This record gives sequence, C-alpha cells and structure tokens, in this order.
Amino acid sequence: MKTLPFAMLTALLAWQLSAEVRSVPILNEGWTLSFDAPPLTRNQDSKTADGYAYRANAGRFNLSFFVETPAAYSAKHKDVYEYYWPLASRNPLISKPTIRTSETPSFVSVQYEILAPFNGKTVHQMNVNYYFAFRGRWIDVHISVIEPTADDLKIIDDFGRSLKYGSG
Repeated sequence: MKTLPFAMLTALLAWQLSAEVRSVPILNEGWTLSFDAPPLTRNQDSKTADGYAYRANAGRFNLSFFVETPAAYSAKHKDVYEYYWPLASRNPLISKPTIRTSETPSFVSVQYEILAPFNGKTVHQMNVNYYFAFRGRWIDVHISVIEPTADDLKIIDDFGRSLKYGSG
C-alpha cells in the first residue's frame, strides 16, 4: 500500500500543462491583468477597501496575485520589488543559488526554486514573482509549478512574456 501514494504523486507530476490567454478583471479598479496560463480552476478572489487578492491553479501550476495600496506610493516597479522581495525571501526553503532577478519596463521579476523534503525525497518547486506599480497600487503576481518539466518551464517563460496590465 506504500506504493499507492507514490503512484498518485507520480501521475500528478506527469500531468502536462498547456497555456492559453487569460484575462482577470481587477474588481472595482477598471483594469485587467492578462497572461498566458493553463486552464485555471478553483478561482478565488476577494476585495477589500485596501486591495484585491486572487488565487487559482491548474494541476501543478499555481497563480496568486495581490493588488494593494501601499503606505507610501511610488510608481517605480523597483520600489515594489524592494518592499515585497525581502519579505518573501525569508522563506528558508528557497534555494539561494537559484535566485534570478530581472527588470523590464513592465515589472521586476524574481525567479527561484524552493526545495522541500517530502517522504525522504526533495521536491522542487519553480517560482516567479512579478512586482509592479500601477494606478496607485502595488501588485505582486506569483506563479509556481511543482516538479517542472521542460514543457512547464516554457509555460513559465510564456507567462512572463505575456503578462500585461491595463484598461480593458
């Protein structure tokens, strides 16, 4: 019976992701976030006076983002990164040598791997955070994939290339 959980984990990890364009309207904000991603299920969102949160997944692919009003607003994406990344980077499971930061005109991104022990093995989770400022808000978009394959890495790259925000 010990092989049944391993077989289920193996089947889950073998599941392939496929992407298509998604668009999420940010409630009461008048703008949307769009990106290429696998078909998302278990969508959850919540709106508060100070922001908006969204979570969804597609098998091993996970997406979450937070739209917040900062205490002291700056329109510079790097300021959003410099606020949120030190908080996120406290996670002791992050493999420090895997951290890669890049900056585009649209966001600052941080890619990293989490290594977590599970049943005597190490599980790998690829993560990317995209930090940006827009319309008086600070946004943190986070994606992750457990045990990514080469196809999954393409999905992650396509997500970053396709991530857009604005009216629509």
